[in-house]
Amino acid sequence: MSPQPPATSSTSKGTGTTLYHNVQNYIKELEISEGQLSSVLKNVYENNQREEFMKRLDDRVKQYDLEIEKLCSKNYQDFVKTFNDLLSVREDTSVLKNQLIENNEKIQVLGKSLITKVDQLVLENRKQNNILLSIETLNRYMPVFNIYRQLKIQMEEKRNYYQALKLLEELENNYLPMVKNYRFAQSIHQSLPLFKHQIKDETISDLKDFLETLRVEAVKCGKIANQQMAHKIRIDKKYYLMESELEKSEDDSDLKKLPFDVVDFSPLYKNLHMNQVLGYKADFSDYYRNQRKKQLKLALDPNPNMEMNESKSETDLLDAYKRYLHNITGFFVIEDQILSSTEGLVDERYMDELFSKALPRLILIIRKIMEECSNAELMLKLKIIIVLFCITIEEVQFPTIQLSDLLKEIREKYYSMLLNKSSDKIQTILTEDNYTCMEIDSEEAYKLLMEFFPLDLKEPKSGNSEEFFRRLPYSGCVPKIFLEMKEFVNNCVKFSEGLNSSQTELDDMIRKPTNRLITERLSENIRQLINRVSLTQLVQIVVNTIYLEKSIELLEHHLLSVIKANSSKQSGKLQGISVFKDLRSEAETQIYELLNRKIDQLLDLESFNWNMTEAQGQASDYMKLLLNFLKSNLDSFSHLPSKLAQTACVSACRHVAQSLMSQMINSKVKSINYGAIEQLNLDLLQCETFAHSIRVDGLDNETILFCFADVRQMIDLVISKEWSIYLNDYGKPDNKYNRVQLINAQILLEKLREGASKGKGILFRLDIGAKTSDKDDLKLIESALKQIKNLISQTANF
Repeated sequence: MSPQPPATSSTSKGTGTTLYHNVQNYIKELEISEGQLSSVLKNVYENNQREEFMKRLDDRVKQYDLEIEKLCSKNYQDFVKTFNDLLSVREDTSVLKNQLIENNEKIQVLGKSLITKVDQLVLENRKQNNILLSIETLNRYMPVFNIYRQLKIQMEEKRNYYQALKLLEELENNYLPMVKNYRFAQSIHQSLPLFKHQIKDETISDLKDFLETLRVEAVKCGKIANQQMAHKIRIDKKYYLMESELEKSEDDSDLKKLPFDVVDFSPLYKNLHMNQVLGYKADFSDYYRNQRKKQLKLALDPNPNMEMNESKSETDLLDAYKRYLHNITGFFVIEDQILSSTEGLVDERYMDELFSKALPRLILIIRKIMEECSNAELMLKLKIIIVLFCITIEEVQFPTIQLSDLLKEIREKYYSMLLNKSSDKIQTILTEDNYTCMEIDSEEAYKLLMEFFPLDLKEPKSGNSEEFFRRLPYSGCVPKIFLEMKEFVNNCVKFSEGLNSSQTELDDMIRKPTNRLITERLSENIRQLINRVSLTQLVQIVVNTIYLEKSIELLEHHLLSVIKANSSKQSGKLQGISVFKDLRSEAETQIYELLNRKIDQLLDLESFNWNMTEAQGQASDYMKLLLNFLKSNLDSFSHLPSKLAQTACVSACRHVAQSLMSQMINSKVKSINYGAIEQLNLDLLQCETFAHSIRVDGLDNETILFCFADVRQMIDLVISKEWSIYLNDYGKPDNKYNRVQLINAQILLEKLREGASKGKGILFRLDIGAKTSDKDDLKLIESALKQIKNLISQTANF
């Protein structure tokens, strides 16, 4: 072989070393692998190291053989010795073996008898254990039979289903699971649904009895609820107690208990629990709700006694009305208690549904009753009962705004009836009044009057300090009308209470009817009165309107006090001031007309003798009577407003003067003699004397005297015969007869001419010893008449 390069030799050397180490590792792995050769052999064959591995393995075996030989040679003597010892005991062992075989045979014979007895003993023990186990099992499950027996007794005797349900629940939940593998348990289990249905039927029967109790006790429950609320908001007991109960003392014990305490709810709670345990709670709840809906429908049907007719008294109507609302109140109070004390029987949705269905029906019935009612007092009582019902129902969280709106609608009808009633009362007051100043002769009576009609009159006391006396300017109807208006306001406020109105709405709803009472009813009654009373009564009516006008301020204060409003926040003022001013103006006009009418009656100039030849020497009787009438009436005007007295005086005097003038130029008077003129002169002098003597505050006597200026100048012109002066100075400011009209002068001259032409004493003595012939007088009249006509013609052309 040729030598290899060094690199190759080095490589072979390295490879051999690696191979040696790998084989060594395989052998070591075999030594410690405890017989697991597969992995080692696999590696040997995969690495193609079989020959090297076998070589190394043989070396290792040889190595171990040497070690074993060394170990054996070392312990060989001990082994020989031990073997000799075994040979020495060989004979003893044979003897022992024979003895053992003999003893075994004897034991086998004896064991067979023992095994038979043991088998018998085991069998008896098993029987005893079975007996004990049976006794133990029976003792353990005996309560099942006892409970089942008690359950059957309870169901058969129909005594206490609640106790039966407890037994059934205990049997089903606690005991039957323990014996579920036994056939008798299945029999018991199959009978339980029958018991449950029987219990369910009985709970429904009990529920029917309980519902009947609710129906009966609802009225009492509602009455107690309304009673407690009435005490809380201070409503009189007559609005919730029956008429027969008012005579008895009120039972205060009802105020200390809850309204629903009159009902024993334990049957309901017990039956509800029983159905809940049975799994029939939903059915029980549905039945309860349906039956209560039917009961509510019956409760909402109006009582026949609630119908408005003449055959029924107001007491019967109110009692029926209260009982009707007590029943509905009690129904919802009970339902609210059931809602709060049970779970799942009723709910908020059910309650809202009940009330939403009941409310329209209730509103319809109340509206019908109110529409049929024609008595304001009865309507007010009904309204208070409704308000009490609303507040009580709101206490249990039911909305009653629709009922409040209904009462607001009814309010207008109530106000209308109240207006008619107050109008009738005012008309009666006005009709029965004597229209004379009130006279009070006791201080107590005066204080009482000032208490309810506190007008500050500042009237002086009588002269005698020991005797109390007051003469008030107004008549008795004034305080009576004021009290009636106050009562009207109070009644309006009573109806407005409890309607959930704001302060502004309340103020407005009281003012409107009050203004209607004043502006429509009171004013119309006084206006009608003005047209049919006497002059003296008219004067007193004028005075009364003054104090009625002042009383409006008192009424305003009263209105604000009863509605508890601030005067700075009021929506308006009462309208009485302008109304009474208008009425006073109408009364004043009527006074003037009546005065003039009476003056016309007393003057009686139609029967005056215009053809008398000479005067009577004194004023005519009619004139004296007339002036006495004027004086007495004008004196009675002293407590009237000064302007009214002044106007009345001037109007009356002017009417007298105009009547005298108009009668002289009246077309019905065809002729006049100088004697009649002289008599008129005497009558006019009497009037002028009256004008100087009459005393009217704020009115000068010259002003009164001026009323007669026209007729005075006319009569002076006829008597003085200063026709030339009149005609020459006509139209001049300083004319002595500047108030004599041409047409009136012409008419009077024509009448004088007619009187002179008839020869009826046209001559009249004007001065002592002075006489004028008929011819000269007639000539003077003709001349003056001709000039006047020319003057009239010229004036017309101009």
